[in-house]
Amino acid sequence: MSEIIHRTDDRAAGRAAEDLAGAWETVQALSRRRFLKTGLAALGGACLGAAAILGPQKRAQADQAIKTGKFIFPRLQFSVKDNTPDRWDAGPVGDVNLRRKLAELTNINVSMEPVVVRLGDFDELCRHPFVFMTSEGYFDLPAGEERNFREFLERGGFILADDCVYLAREDRFFRDYRKLVNKLFPDNPMRKIPHDHEIYHVYFDFPNGSPHMQGVPHGAHGLFERGTGRIMTYLDPGDIHCGWQCRFWGMEKNMEAIKMGVNVIIYFLTH
Repeated sequence: MSEIIHRTDDRAAGRAAEDLAGAWETVQALSRRRFLKTGLAALGGACLGAAAILGPQKRAQADQAIKTGKFIFPRLQFSVKDNTPDRWDAGPVGDVNLRRKLAELTNINVSMEPVVVRLGDFDELCRHPFVFMTSEGYFDLPAGEERNFREFLERGGFILADDCVYLAREDRFFRDYRKLVNKLFPDNPMRKIPHDHEIYHVYFDFPNGSPHMQGVPHGAHGLFERGTGRIMTYLDPGDIHCGWQCRFWGMEKNMEAIKMGVNVIIYFLTH
């Protein structure tokens, strides 16, 4: 099993817990643009502090603080052009399981409510700086959804994308997602994420990169923000979402997929 790695010491965790009480209210009051530009850092840093190992004098304070804000894991609804069975709404039980395990494996205060965010509604999209996107088929976004997709990422939003592999062997979603991002960011194409990248070691340790459930083993790809190197969107070809559903493989393999999902969320919250 993967080793849990905590990167925050007790003093930093205590300070972060103290700051969380006001962070969510501050984020809610910000404008749409400022929310995506600055709100993530305020909320994310506080959540990491809550997830770290706290000393006995800090724990009560942290437990009280994390109740003021919740991490929401929304599913993204987008335009899919073919008739494959698993479209944007594939396997919602996987989202449920990941939320539950995120709450069990960390001290992040996780909302258990299912949320669907429409890519075509930009105001709605910007209320949720983290979204999950998956399908097993090809897709081709209309112009309005393409604009929203690009602006969401440029303003600081994060998309976790996973290929719900068609017939257990194809890579339809992976190819169209990478094509879309490269079209919208022609001077900054997606690149394979190296195995020593922080996203594979921020909480659980994955020395060989993202666990592969099925499909074409391209390796996970990221769009890296110029200047900072921050991953703006994470694209996995290996169907980790099916692992979250805990239906198709043994528990050890499924747990690896869940832990990778936790890593991506913690990376988002701390960047």
